[in-house]
Amino acid sequence: MKNFTLYIFVFCVLLFYSQFSKGAPNIIIILTDDLGWGDVSYNGGPISTPNIDKLSNNGVQMNRFYSAPTCSPTRAALLTGINSLAVGVIRPIDNPTADRYGLPLKYKIMPQFFKDAGYQTALSGKWHLGMFSDEYLPRNRGFDSTYGHLGGGIGYFDHAVAGRMDWHRNGEILYEDGYSTTLIADEAIRIIKNKSEESPLFLYIAFNAPHTPIEAEENIIKELGFIENEKERIYAANILSLDREIGKIIDSIESEGILEETIIIFFSDNGPVFNIDPIAGVVASDILDSRGNTLGLKGSKGSTYEGGIRVPAIIYYKGVLEKSLSDQFFFVDDVLPTLLSATNIKANSNIFTGVDRWQDLIDNNIKPPVNVVTGNVIVNDERALFNGKWKLFYSQNIQANGPKTYELYDILNDPYETQDLSRQYQEVFNEMKNTIDNQTLWMNPPKIDPVMMFLWGDRFTEETRFIGNPWLDRDYELKEPPSPFINLILFIWIMILAYKQEVIIAILVSVLFGILIKFYLKSSWFRQ
Repeated sequence: MKNFTLYIFVFCVLLFYSQFSKGAPNIIIILTDDLGWGDVSYNGGPISTPNIDKLSNNGVQMNRFYSAPTCSPTRAALLTGINSLAVGVIRPIDNPTADRYGLPLKYKIMPQFFKDAGYQTALSGKWHLGMFSDEYLPRNRGFDSTYGHLGGGIGYFDHAVAGRMDWHRNGEILYEDGYSTTLIADEAIRIIKNKSEESPLFLYIAFNAPHTPIEAEENIIKELGFIENEKERIYAANILSLDREIGKIIDSIESEGILEETIIIFFSDNGPVFNIDPIAGVVASDILDSRGNTLGLKGSKGSTYEGGIRVPAIIYYKGVLEKSLSDQFFFVDDVLPTLLSATNIKANSNIFTGVDRWQDLIDNNIKPPVNVVTGNVIVNDERALFNGKWKLFYSQNIQANGPKTYELYDILNDPYETQDLSRQYQEVFNEMKNTIDNQTLWMNPPKIDPVMMFLWGDRFTEETRFIGNPWLDRDYELKEPPSPFINLILFIWIMILAYKQEVIIAILVSVLFGILIKFYLKSSWFRQ
């Protein structure tokens, strides 16, 4: 009996030791760019993504994960744990010569939390949170090593945007051949293989895929010859490469023997690109090549309808998180407080708008959201407010100073947002509308003419709207404004390109109407 008791005691000690002696888990975040709800096969999409599916089949599939509608706002919320509208990153930070700001320096961000806790920290991929000044670069924001591009939407082969090279290692320009998706994955694998045995690893892998310009490896495009539409074929090839590289990363984690001590979280920064404003399609024609899929969810990138913000997401931690489908509402600013909780890193929860969902994930609890906001401000000011089962959609075209639009949805029972319930549930609607109306942005949205910005730079703005925000502090390249006549000609030409079908119809109708009038007048003359 004594021996049996001793055996039980030893077993318990060993079990305790095995659970708590291995130290803090590694953290690996895999972020894709513009990957839609229907761009993964585990959600029923047409493009096969076996490696992402494998991760989903063995982890927690987060069925209601919400990002911001565009790139930089999502990244700001992810790294700060604070809603991007509150942080002040309200639109993509795209212009390396004029955007003299970035993720505000006053915020302690994710790699700094982990670095302070003894983690090795690394970034492989896209930054997109400031690139004009050194202080905003990722190497100065808590990362031990950085690799990839600072802006958004680079060429997959030439690693350039608007003719400007945007490929770096630790802040220095790097000239390197290769397909960017593969290069980002290779760097991540190199970091995993060379991981310090003394320190856990925080690795942020931010792919450019499948962001525009949509480019793919020729051999994969040829393998998809059965897809008749060329743009759909290239888009599918782009995602196949992305899935392959994610598989290689997970294989490297396993081959290094650290899979059981690694938390992997995968998600997209926003929904896919389609339903593009025609003028935007003229000034940035590459966006028309995207063939993203929401499987019927309303809206796309830039919109706070479900198709723009509800994205595929998975979290995996072997032996701790059971394989499951979670309907817990999970917002991108929840990631940081949740990971800090998972790694027992102490932080003041009051500094975050995000919520620690770690125990909810373990227990597969479902807790409704309480007044959670996501959104962005570009040409449109678009926001979504979630409270319980309710979602309030808000939109205003700030360039045209258009009317404000509000729509109320029971998002649990109507995920496709087919029925606006604002009239049926006026009390709920009015309460949520007041919450949106009283929400203050960190800065006022600038009024920007996208056509003029494209043609002559961003000095063509309504500067009076810049008072009190970082857009004021810029060195603009001085250019002579176009004459009113040239401006009118260009505007007409852009409108013709953007709305060519409508223009052709209008011309045909006008010609037909002219012929009828002429015929009528001629007939009247003959009758006299």
